[in-house]
Amino acid sequence: MTKTGEAARPPLDALDSASPAELVQRYQKPLMIGVIAVAVAGGGWWLAARSAQIKEARGTEALLTAEAAYRAGGAAGAQAELQKVYTRYAGTAAGTQAALLSAQWYYEAGQPDSGLASVAAAIDKAPAFQRAGLLAMQAAGKSMKGDHAGAAKDLEAAAAATNIASERDGYRMSAARAYVASGDTAAAERIYGEIATREDSQFAGEARLRLSEIKTKA
Repeated sequence: MTKTGEAARPPLDALDSASPAELVQRYQKPLMIGVIAVAVAGGGWWLAARSAQIKEARGTEALLTAEAAYRAGGAAGAQAELQKVYTRYAGTAAGTQAALLSAQWYYEAGQPDSGLASVAAAIDKAPAFQRAGLLAMQAAGKSMKGDHAGAAKDLEAAAAATNIASERDGYRMSAARAYVASGDTAAAERIYGEIATREDSQFAGEARLRLSEIKTKA
């Protein structure tokens, strides 16, 4: 009859007297199971990382193809290629860059709705370091459509998404301008007031000037 539980465990004095070779032999099967489990887990991580690298490389190649199509036939001819890139390679840096280029070219053609659709296709899966750029591009499209309040909110979100102080202040200054355009001078005053007091910001002087203008017009 197979022993289980406490009965299946060797007494402590037997463990103390066993040699290393005997211990390895006794526990060889559970040791091997543990080693295999770790190896499989590590292999799974490596395969995932390798798959992401391949996807990124292929996305970059596809983006270069789209850019070549732009040089050959202009933005209109390249849009189909860009759409393939940001659809097939969503979540990669190349896919996100394709969406940004697509939106930019649509905006230049006076088609903000199409540009916003390109941004929307990429923004949820975009790498964190590109999220601020997408939010700013989204804000640009909203401004073109006259939604300055929505643009201001996107620009504040872009400021929160970047770790670079100068970029953060730049996005916030743009947000303040958008708030002014929307008629929400109180929100603009809040932002200008916060930046104006920070001598470490390259935008402090402009913020003080804009703040003075708002108070003069009030």
